[in-house]
Amino acid sequence: MKVSIGVRPTIFPAYLAVVTLAVAGSPLAQSDAGARQEMVCDYLKKAAAEISSQCLSDVRDMAEWKARRALLRRRLMYMLGLDPLPKRSPLNVRITGTLERPNYRIEKIVFESMPGLYVTGNFYLPRGAVGPHPTILYLCGHAPGPAGAKANYQDRAAWFASNGYCCLILDTLEFGEVPGIHHGIHDLNLWHWLSLGYTPAGTEVWNAIRALDYLDTRPESDKSRIGVTGISGGGAVTWYVAAVDERVAAAAPVCSTYAFGSQAAHWVAAGQCDCIYFHNTFLVDFPIVGALIAPRPLLILGGRRDPDFP
Repeated sequence: MKVSIGVRPTIFPAYLAVVTLAVAGSPLAQSDAGARQEMVCDYLKKAAAEISSQCLSDVRDMAEWKARRALLRRRLMYMLGLDPLPKRSPLNVRITGTLERPNYRIEKIVFESMPGLYVTGNFYLPRGAVGPHPTILYLCGHAPGPAGAKANYQDRAAWFASNGYCCLILDTLEFGEVPGIHHGIHDLNLWHWLSLGYTPAGTEVWNAIRALDYLDTRPESDKSRIGVTGISGGGAVTWYVAAVDERVAAAAPVCSTYAFGSQAAHWVAAGQCDCIYFHNTFLVDFPIVGALIAPRPLLILGGRRDPDFP
């Protein structure tokens, strides 16, 4: 029997539209646009604060959490555009080149996370140590460059490989060798993405899930010891993939932790990439993502003066 996830239109955008239209038709709209904007901002801050204050308030003990966990995970996947999941088509992996280093070897790989969506990455393997090795899936943040985001974070992968880990580091859509649009709303005002239920976070999570499928095929990788990490946009995807895929044994998201109330109170959302947020159909807050990772190990890292994640 299928369990309904209780999809309903969120009142948030509808109410915001009513408020905006009402204000636009008033004398205030004609005389003081600044006050009009302040009124809308105040509403958004209060609404976000209410969402944060109610987060998990209806879960009082472990029994209640266990009863709701599967539903909340499915709802998160829905808000990422991943319910139902895309079909797991053949990965069609190709190794396009190899680089030899004193302490490790790098394989340049490309796979299809779905037909026609080619994902590039580098697989770092330690030299000399007897496998299978603990493995890191490194998810890049927003670091554009012709060689891909993976080139900007190669020092992390090199460190892991030099210390006995396998490390698969993936490119992000748009930032390097994977063509497409990542900053759709942030840069291009593609607001119809919201109506379509599309978020680039969902695409990156799916690419990471398929990367885990690939690691399942590699004898060098210890399937019981796969960790995921990344910074900023890569940190956000780290949160999400660890929450929806139990194959992740441990997660360490960096500079990507927030609550909606805090984001609104400090008014930092306008500068965030689309991939930081899920489409909040069910009016939940970000701590639910962490709760879905538990009881697996979770190391949360952030800067005390990080302006994007105060």
